[in-house]
Amino acid sequence: MKNHINRISSILLLSLMFVFNSCGEDDNLKITSPDAEFKLTEPEINSVFLNFGLPQNPALTVVWKDDLTGSSNYTVEMSLDGDFTNVTTLGSTSNKEFTISVEDLNQAIREAGVQNFKDISIFLRINSGGTLSNSVLYFVTTYPTNPPVITGPASGSAFVLSISNSGDTALTVNWTDIVLNSDLDIDVDYTVEAALGGTNFASPVALGTLSNLTTLSVTHANLNSVALGIGLTAGTAGNVDLRVKAMNTNESMDVLTRTSNLLTISVTPYNVSFPNLYLVGDATTPGWNNNNNNTPVFRNQNIPNNYVYTGYFNSGAFKLLETRGQWQPQWGTNDGSTLAVNPGGGSDPGTFNVATAGYYTYSFTTTGQGGSFTVTPYTGSTSTTYSTMGIIGAAIGGWGDADEINFTQDANNPHLWYALGVNFTSGNEFLIRANDAWSSVWRYNGSSQNLYGNSVLASGGNNFPFNGASGSYDVWFNDLDGSYILLPQ
Repeated sequence: MKNHINRISSILLLSLMFVFNSCGEDDNLKITSPDAEFKLTEPEINSVFLNFGLPQNPALTVVWKDDLTGSSNYTVEMSLDGDFTNVTTLGSTSNKEFTISVEDLNQAIREAGVQNFKDISIFLRINSGGTLSNSVLYFVTTYPTNPPVITGPASGSAFVLSISNSGDTALTVNWTDIVLNSDLDIDVDYTVEAALGGTNFASPVALGTLSNLTTLSVTHANLNSVALGIGLTAGTAGNVDLRVKAMNTNESMDVLTRTSNLLTISVTPYNVSFPNLYLVGDATTPGWNNNNNNTPVFRNQNIPNNYVYTGYFNSGAFKLLETRGQWQPQWGTNDGSTLAVNPGGGSDPGTFNVATAGYYTYSFTTTGQGGSFTVTPYTGSTSTTYSTMGIIGAAIGGWGDADEINFTQDANNPHLWYALGVNFTSGNEFLIRANDAWSSVWRYNGSSQNLYGNSVLASGGNNFPFNGASGSYDVWFNDLDGSYILLPQ
């Protein structure tokens, strides 16, 4: 017990000594506060990847503390060096944080004159009426925005095409693109497009596509096909607009497209007629018989070397013939994407293959002794199946019900119709109607071609003009897309 009392007495004595000493030094005791700060917070992650597929997403957000200025007006500044030799303003805010989008940050960095694309050092700071915060460093990967630049041919160059030089190079298009010499290490696909001068590329046609190259050569035959296809007249000079589209794809399959400046040249095409094409093969109604009322492929009324067919295909294969009853010229494909032809005496090309029976749209564009094609599943409605389809009008004998000539429905495709040996009189008109009634009528849709085009199902509108030579024609009609073609016998 005595020991415990002694310990308590010692503690009390020490406490009293501390109190007396504290009171004696009271005049020297000061309580200090931290210095006021205007400080930009250091980021946890200072690497930023700008994804062109998400241009409006936030690229980065900066946050700062301001106990110093008392301001409500802040400017966010960027520089490519820590000394802020050249300052770019990213934006202003009254808050103490700022967010900038992927697109805006990419544009600001590109406009600052950066030539590379990866690990770009950018420094950010906050300016409040001349009072500056500290700066923070980010490493940014940007994406290209500058388009390719066409360097040849010269604007206004004239090209007179010749059938005798059909296989020779007529036009060479050259361009530059900073992406190909950059550190991005990406593949870029280039497509050179042509369009009728002054149409703002409303209906562009591809002259060619290549990867990671900056030169495209086009033969007389290919350029001639394109020139006629976009609307130029044989033997007459006309303006053709050219441009280059650069496309690259990221890991998310987003596609970045950059389009070059427009260049206008003059082209004089030569006269050439494009043949009709006919289906043959077990994927189609005529089978592998080349003279079995073979179905014609319908023609694009605006592009004479473009053939489009929408309809039902069996599982199997097919080719295209230029003349029914003859195996050459014969069109097909050897690689599944481009056209090949045996004009006669050569090797026949491979087949177009249909893996699964169904409705498809095939589009074939012939260019000289080649070309391209696409195939897509037909997604339009096939629900309306008509009982009858017919042609009526003064061009084939009159406007009375008794004058109507009914079509035959294709055995393989209920939306395909034909009438053989119909007599037409030039200078007159006609219409196509379903179910022998005026409630479902297909009308003229502006085709400048006498014997083929695309019609429109409408309650009112223009009749089809017939300005071909009077005589007997086979008429084919597709009620899925309104395509029609008249084949002289």
